[in-house]
Amino acid sequence: MSNADSSRDPRPSWIAAGIRRRSFLSAALLGAAGAAGAGSLTGCSTPDISARVAERHKDGILQVGIDTAPSNINPLDSGAERTRWISEAVVETLYAYDKDHRSVPLLAAGEPEISADGLTWTIRLRDGITWHNGDPLTAEDVVATLKHMVNLSSGSEWVTYMIGYLQSFTALDRLTVRIGLARPYGLLRSHLTNMPIGHHDHVDRKDAMLGTGPFKLDRYVPGQSFTLSAYAGYHGPKPALSGIQYTVFADGATRLVSLKQGKIDLVTAVPYEHLASIQANKDLRVTIAEAPLDILCYVNFGQEPFNDENFRRAVAVATDRAGVVSRVFGNQGKPGQGPIGPAELGYDPELKVYSPAPDLELAKRYLAKAATKQRSFTITIGTSGTVRNIATVLAAGWAQIGITANIEQVSGGEWSNRLVGRKYEMILELFQSGFTAGPANYIALAPADPANVLSFHYDNPELTRLTATVWQTTDDAERAAALRRMNRILTEEMIIFPPAYPPLIIAQRRETTPVDPNGLRLSRIAPHTLSFAS
Repeated sequence: MSNADSSRDPRPSWIAAGIRRRSFLSAALLGAAGAAGAGSLTGCSTPDISARVAERHKDGILQVGIDTAPSNINPLDSGAERTRWISEAVVETLYAYDKDHRSVPLLAAGEPEISADGLTWTIRLRDGITWHNGDPLTAEDVVATLKHMVNLSSGSEWVTYMIGYLQSFTALDRLTVRIGLARPYGLLRSHLTNMPIGHHDHVDRKDAMLGTGPFKLDRYVPGQSFTLSAYAGYHGPKPALSGIQYTVFADGATRLVSLKQGKIDLVTAVPYEHLASIQANKDLRVTIAEAPLDILCYVNFGQEPFNDENFRRAVAVATDRAGVVSRVFGNQGKPGQGPIGPAELGYDPELKVYSPAPDLELAKRYLAKAATKQRSFTITIGTSGTVRNIATVLAAGWAQIGITANIEQVSGGEWSNRLVGRKYEMILELFQSGFTAGPANYIALAPADPANVLSFHYDNPELTRLTATVWQTTDDAERAAALRRMNRILTEEMIIFPPAYPPLIIAQRRETTPVDPNGLRLSRIAPHTLSFAS
């Protein structure tokens, strides 16, 4: 597998040409479609489009439109959807979720053997599984994966979960792995259900994606496209598709025009403002699901102005949560409170510390009591247009109480560097935590733990105790109760305060079988399980 020559664009010619058009043209086309009906978008009738789609489907290739592509395609480094939606069909995990969200063996041959003290886990691998290059899956691959993930210099976000708990990894024989823990780690099974396993020779590569899954990555053009084909040697049920093609459409309107024209089958990152147009089109199917689509919103507790409680409270009560829901998410989702959202373990629907609309008078009273004289700060955001829209709405609300919020947009890598290095006043981003944490939100909570590498200098003994409970207990009810309490503390202290809980929205043509909403609750699209309707 190698990088494709970017001078030879492997995408269909209609895609390459369409992306070169100005985005305002596609937006105008979409607006016209909303006003005049879907059929007028292309000048073809719905039967004409359906016939063209049926003809295109003869090659068995699912066309997927995505909004962005990762610069690092190693799924061992990132749980973000931009990487994992592409790698879902390529890489696999030791355990996986079944349709009821139970953890069941996948690459593992059975349940782990756990010592009486909980500190030693022994896992036997299935025999006969091969990598896409023909090599057999062995314990050496699992050991190399775990070593990569706890290596601080590797850049893997999994270090947030593993460091301080995972102590040793040993290949006892060709198919048996032993994991030694420094202390009890009740979350380990959850992580083994979400953690991709990499080939021992590829764990450190940023430009390769080698797996054991039903599809293999044949080629990719950085930032543009990813071409997958079915792997003939797959150990499980054979997929109905012969291939999957991911194509980047940075402009949301262009993605939707291509979907309506029948040129692609499924799109991610559906622009919320165009949702009504999609729902009105009888050729399309929309799936809206509560999911761990988290708005990560952190303040640096260790410096001005956010080390001042009254300043934080002024910002918190002046936050225009309703405005974010309506103007950014098209009235989809809910106003935010704490870091744990509706789809996640520990969510408390009764937690209502802040009203959806800003309370400007109360905010001004808090601001008047603040010891800090600083009345401005910088919001550091990534490259997402949605996140910039969120920041813009928030800044406009805070301006009404005399606080200036300057928006600083940086690349994804620089955003991560700012987060890890605590080089921010407020930092904001969207993140799909389901790929690493499953039905929980551990990575969003991590910076509130003073011992974590992402710590933003907040130190609360009760929260530290609750964090230990969440990570170490094997009792799900105890973990959920601790998470609810943590969520309330962080909300009331205005330490982590997402302004909204947006839903995850996927749009697809009806000629494809529907995406499973239960899978979306864990961020999974699972394109390799789809097929074309007969």
